[in-house]
Amino acid sequence: MGTVVALATGIALPAGAEIFHRETIQNFRAVSIAYDALVCGIWVANESHEIVLLSTFGKELRRIETDMGMVRSLTVEESGLLIASGWGEFRRLDRDGRPIDTPFRLSETLYDTEGLHRDADGSFLAVEDDPSRLMRIAPDGTILMELFGDSFDPPMTEPQGITRDPYSGNILVVDDNEGLNSLFELAPNGRVLSVSPLSQYGFDAEGVALQPETGTLYVGFDGGQALAIFDWVPTEITIDTPLERGPDCAYS
Repeated sequence: MGTVVALATGIALPAGAEIFHRETIQNFRAVSIAYDALVCGIWVANESHEIVLLSTFGKELRRIETDMGMVRSLTVEESGLLIASGWGEFRRLDRDGRPIDTPFRLSETLYDTEGLHRDADGSFLAVEDDPSRLMRIAPDGTILMELFGDSFDPPMTEPQGITRDPYSGNILVVDDNEGLNSLFELAPNGRVLSVSPLSQYGFDAEGVALQPETGTLYVGFDGGQALAIFDWVPTEITIDTPLERGPDCAYS
């Protein structure tokens, strides 16, 4: 797998992916992030009843109030947004914040949903941290894949945010400060491709999103409340055919 690096904890990690820090937006809480090519922006949940829309350069464009007491995670769908409370409740909104449907359960096994990503085939990738697990869930709630982060090498004990690169097929998960405070790059079957430590950029990684056309990676840190922006290059390609990625972002 290439060069192995080590953290101060003494845990040996696979070589990190190519990740280059651009800038950090301070005093901005981002516990869940999702890229939306249709509006060329980044949707952010800050663990309140609000959702914030940022430009891809980090400029605030809009704030939306929801009727959910706390939005813990979110993802983008064709019709708008899917938001989750972190306690098993989900809700669909259009891009102006208007409810599309009533609250529902995406799956009976989902409660502590820390990160959520709608994949190109309509299924959902989700991570929870108690227990540490990564799941693929069909639209009807069927669990299609369930992986436990404690079994990874190195262990991913506190997964918080998740997204997927449509070009390489790789899944990106951030592990918070109770774990390795790192970016895990995984193959679709959960094989660990790389682990990139993030502590030099922020404390307590919580959210992650990717603008695939430009390779721009966004990581939200809860400790210190910061949003870091990076250039990112995948370690390897793990799928034969690129996934659907939505429309081109007209303003990038």
